[in-house]
Amino acid sequence: MKLFTTDVSPNCRRVEAVLHQLGLYGETDVHRLNLLAGEHQRDDLRAANPNVKLPTLVLGDINLWESNPTMIYLCDRAGAETFCPSDSRGRFEILRWMSWEVQHYNRALADIVWETVAKPGFGLGDPDPDKIEAAMGNYCRFAAVLNDHLADQDYMLGAQPTVADFAVGAYSALVLHPQSQVPLADFPNVKAWYVRLEDLPAWAKTASAPQAAAAE
Repeated sequence: MKLFTTDVSPNCRRVEAVLHQLGLYGETDVHRLNLLAGEHQRDDLRAANPNVKLPTLVLGDINLWESNPTMIYLCDRAGAETFCPSDSRGRFEILRWMSWEVQHYNRALADIVWETVAKPGFGLGDPDPDKIEAAMGNYCRFAAVLNDHLADQDYMLGAQPTVADFAVGAYSALVLHPQSQVPLADFPNVKAWYVRLEDLPAWAKTASAPQAAAAE
């Protein structure tokens, strides 16, 4: 397997964490690219993914891109039934929460952490308070849903982590960064869940130096 990835990317982190979870990371030829230096504009990546986006995983003659379906494919290939159930009800729950995070929860989070953490960190300008305010309203709406969901369980599908946690929690280190302005104090169950996620071995192994510092 060949993985095109980059540091400080929630989408890359979730795929790398699944590879660790499944015991496949050591079998993977990892190409860690510097996006700011334009290293992703290379012919072999473009051939595997016409969007020239990361992560992209080349598995034999199959090119996998878009992180959530990539994670599901890997889990099914490895027969990781507990981590990614394939029965109709379990798979529905996985897909429901993955769709929800893309459309709602992490969509709002991405705007907040981009403005407050990533943009200043990359020297791309000051945070835009109007964009932060707009995203914050959406985040609080959906964080309340997640906070209630986690009131009586440790993880998205119950007592044990699943691939849904890696999807919904993909922004964990950026959210926990002291500059993020994400109001986790208002959602204590969500905050506790992020901390549990950061402590999972497969997740911890994917923390880059900036992410590890942010989560301290």
